[in-house]
Amino acid sequence: MEPEEDLARKIEEIRKMLAGDEPASLRTSYLADPSGGKAVLQGSTAPAIVPVWNERPSGLLVPTSSARTPDPIDLMAVYLTAEEILGMAMPEGYAEDQLRRIPAETVLRFCALWLTTLAMPDTSAREADEHFVNAVLKERVRDRVLNLLRDPSRRLLVPQALMLLARSAIEISPDSVPEDAPQGHLVGALLHINQTMGRYTEAGPTVIEDRPGPLGREIIANQHFNHTWSVSGVLARYARRWIELPAEHQSNPAIVNLSQAYENCTGIRLDDLAAVAGTLWVQTLHGRFVVEHTELERLNIPAERLDAVIDLISQDIPGLRTELQRTKTEQRTEWFFDPFERWPVIRLPEQRLLILDPRHLVSRAFGWMPILDIKWPPDHRPKPPGHKKAAAQAEQTLRHFSEVYVSEILHHITQDSPAARRVYDDEQLKAAYTAHRQRIADAAIDYPGTWIVIEVTTTQLRREAATAVPDDSQIKDIDKLIDEVDQIDATINALRHNETALTGTPPTHNRRFLPLLVLPEGFPVNPITLTVIRERARDRGLLQRPDTAPLEIIDIEELEMIEGIQEASGPSLLEILQSKATGTLRNAAVRDHILHGMRLSPTKPSRHAELLEAALQPLHTALRTSPQQDG
Repeated sequence: MEPEEDLARKIEEIRKMLAGDEPASLRTSYLADPSGGKAVLQGSTAPAIVPVWNERPSGLLVPTSSARTPDPIDLMAVYLTAEEILGMAMPEGYAEDQLRRIPAETVLRFCALWLTTLAMPDTSAREADEHFVNAVLKERVRDRVLNLLRDPSRRLLVPQALMLLARSAIEISPDSVPEDAPQGHLVGALLHINQTMGRYTEAGPTVIEDRPGPLGREIIANQHFNHTWSVSGVLARYARRWIELPAEHQSNPAIVNLSQAYENCTGIRLDDLAAVAGTLWVQTLHGRFVVEHTELERLNIPAERLDAVIDLISQDIPGLRTELQRTKTEQRTEWFFDPFERWPVIRLPEQRLLILDPRHLVSRAFGWMPILDIKWPPDHRPKPPGHKKAAAQAEQTLRHFSEVYVSEILHHITQDSPAARRVYDDEQLKAAYTAHRQRIADAAIDYPGTWIVIEVTTTQLRREAATAVPDDSQIKDIDKLIDEVDQIDATINALRHNETALTGTPPTHNRRFLPLLVLPEGFPVNPITLTVIRERARDRGLLQRPDTAPLEIIDIEELEMIEGIQEASGPSLLEILQSKATGTLRNAAVRDHILHGMRLSPTKPSRHAELLEAALQPLHTALRTSPQQDG
């Protein structure tokens, strides 16, 4: 047989094998996708429908969902602009022109109404948008906007825009306008702010490496501002860190009684702050954002103490205007809302109190900000003797208790016990690795085949970084984190060299290492920040061995999500982090992978029930009528 004939015969055999069983009617009735890795029916180009299996770390094979998992960009919402809604762009300066003809109080009430609506626990952003559209837009515009909002990635009510509208009103709007003067268009002013937000002329890199650039700065500030904590989580952590742990460690001379330190420095009882803020927050749950001062007088708190709390967390409109005028122009970016965060309650005429945004109120009383009251007491309050040292000790105590709180979660997640130790804390790590200048992480978790090595840091974004001021503040904050990564890397090296020094038993197989940075106060984790942090760690030669996974960053709320998942017999911390590393959201935040990648719905940890009761105890006590009043 000639070589040409032999080749033709082999080609025909291959054709029959691949497509010989294919019906002739199919050969012209569909297009075959020749993508690699797709199974087809034998003897045909028709794609076969077959299950795809994924092996879990336990060895169990489970079918992979055919639903597409999202990419990070799919998690971003895009707000509607005036041009899309009205079919034309509004003229430059439109919002300012309108605000000059609207009283400041009217604008603040409008903003508070919709910020409170967005903060309602059982209201989704889509429901808030639809409520707004039906309440304030006319028929033709309303129908157009409702059609645009059918896209689930579109938004109309944007918290940043409402805060910018409130800030602009403080700066521009008068206290009152003549009755016969034409009224400004408030909704139009909001739409104009939506139209003009985020427009910058500064050029920057489109490829992110070891610096965020202008785009990166904006994304970091955006995520920082829009990051939402569950109120139950904030209150639970407040109860544990500010109330319970100081009482449990009162015999330790290095530990400060935080409640006493707060009263010494501010003249205000921490319980009074919790009671007043808790009362105002409860009102927002009922949709109320203006509260009469007389309603707070029903609390079992003496008048002078009640007024002291109100003075601390509130400011009137002229006072806010003065604070904004004091701020340097370069600091007043579109993310600058410091006065509203410091004073989340605005004093209106006739002893009315307006809560502009419930999120800021909760953070002001139950988050990190009370430690700032200790460091910088009210202007009228003389600093106590030794104030600087006492404030530093209080802050160090709070940072220490943040680490203790993380350790408690880790032990609960892993069901660790003295008889079956899996979590090794700072104390055990230091005892095992006592070499000169040996840097040690805060914890290591022993999973089969893998060590998760953990460093906990309460480092937070400085204000310039959180508000996207165009300087190097974000890089400086990231470099602080790299110093913490150095401790993880050093601990991994120690474990790699001598694991037995820690566990007391020799390793039975090769280990992998998963570095985990825990930031209790949060950090904007996204493809930009993770890329920058990992690249800067690479430049310093950290975490570069083949047995070491890429660095992951997690906050306290995400750890508590995993705690709730574990209580429901869900995947472990290791399984969640490993699946994230191979998923489409590997460069996003852990919560994004849990909620959108794994499609889990974590419940609150069981611990939260008792902690919430402890956090709200001052409110319950203040609501009780005193015996003198009963008489």
